[in-house]
Amino acid sequence: MKSFAKIAALTFFIVITPWSFVLGQLYGTNTFEFQYGNLPFEEDKDLSTSYNQLNLYYDSGKFSLFGKAEQFLSPHTERNYFELTQKRFQYQDDNFRIRLGNFYETIGSGLLLRSYDIPGSVFESDFYRTRYAFFRDLEGIAFDAGFDWVEIKALRAEPLQNDLPPNFDPDSLRRPDLLEAFQANFFPAENLSLGGAVMRVNTPNSSNFEEFASLMTNIQLPANFQLFGEYAFNTESDLFSLKSDQSYALYSGLNYFKGSFGASFEYKNYSNFRLQSSGFNDPPSLIKEHTYPVLNRSTHVPNTASEKGVQAEAFYSFEDGHSLVANYAYTVNNVFNKKEYREYFLEGFYKINDQFSLKSFVDFALDEQKGQDNRWSLGLITDKSFQNSKNVILDLQYQTYDEFGSSDKIKNYFASLSFGFTSDFNISAVFEATTEPGLTDNPNTFPEIETDTRTWLGFNSLYRINTSNTVTLFVGKRRGGPACTSGICYEILDFEGAELRITTRF
Repeated sequence: MKSFAKIAALTFFIVITPWSFVLGQLYGTNTFEFQYGNLPFEEDKDLSTSYNQLNLYYDSGKFSLFGKAEQFLSPHTERNYFELTQKRFQYQDDNFRIRLGNFYETIGSGLLLRSYDIPGSVFESDFYRTRYAFFRDLEGIAFDAGFDWVEIKALRAEPLQNDLPPNFDPDSLRRPDLLEAFQANFFPAENLSLGGAVMRVNTPNSSNFEEFASLMTNIQLPANFQLFGEYAFNTESDLFSLKSDQSYALYSGLNYFKGSFGASFEYKNYSNFRLQSSGFNDPPSLIKEHTYPVLNRSTHVPNTASEKGVQAEAFYSFEDGHSLVANYAYTVNNVFNKKEYREYFLEGFYKINDQFSLKSFVDFALDEQKGQDNRWSLGLITDKSFQNSKNVILDLQYQTYDEFGSSDKIKNYFASLSFGFTSDFNISAVFEATTEPGLTDNPNTFPEIETDTRTWLGFNSLYRINTSNTVTLFVGKRRGGPACTSGICYEILDFEGAELRITTRF
């Protein structure tokens, strides 16, 4: 299988390249990453590894081809691989599209199915120690069509279980489930959308399968209100019973916009709704996603086995460039016992003039699932611009909370200073510190437990050689932890050493 994948990869690239000069256009991107260093507390401090990702696109009229090839090299041969991890053929005209191979698709709001790609991400697990692109795609065939009054989509595919690396053997375990889905959305009026979906899931070589369905709507109401919602359920469950022993997912919301003001309110109710072993569905989390490191690492991850909650947000943009955002989120799950999550967030942006701005935030949260109480997070970011595209950004963040069962307060610190010399070149220094017991202790010194504050200091630089080539360099110590993007959370490992990344577009 692996030899076939390598041959297929080479064949794909060799065959379509000459076509590009005659029939269409060939273009792509390449990302090369070299690391010299290792995780903290490892004996091999000078480990050298490299990762490369090549994406090739070929377009010719209504036809297109795509291929992704990934390679990882290290001194440990069992971790190394070269694989064609994605390939796709597509035909598309004004109303129809058909895809064969690897593709991304979402059914409704993601209650039944959501696939995704995190561009630029390189994932590595502490267990396999192999780097690869972080995405969850579908492999199979998909068809969709759109007209003025209806949109439909149908697919038969195997979703990827992305916690297993591309060289995992047997490869069949990376796609253990087979699903068939159909969705239709109707537009009986200009401001009304009504739809539904059905999906059947089974494990290959097995006669057992489950069937699911969903109902969805989107209504544009008078006075700038928008109402939307979706209800998904196992067809063997009692329809609309909403009992804890049933399998269903309910998501709904209301938006309001007028001028510079906007507000939204969302509700979720999920029960026994992690679908199959790979968990290929991803219902909305209703937790605000933050770009601030101290808050991003603290993001609550929904548990679709049993979770209810709401989220409300309001924002206002002032005429002189200032803005204000307020968010409230509440979640409770009852998987084994009742655990609550509550968060209050306020962010302000103040534009002093065209060359100087301030941004600050304050956040208070209770997270019983993580054992965190009275969690306060604060931040201040200043951005000063100069002539000739120069700027200086200072980012200061602080977090503290009470840990259940301990009398000590946990503290997290983050500080970064960035200098932009031109629009194409900048450097920055990042300092972090924590008193979290799980991070201050050195596992190699058991049974001794270290409690001193642990620190990280790293330096980053970015240089855009031209519009097609970018070079980034990191040197020092980098703190890992959870990272969340577009509602998808994954773990980033700590790193100590040097990392060079070269990105090319052609």
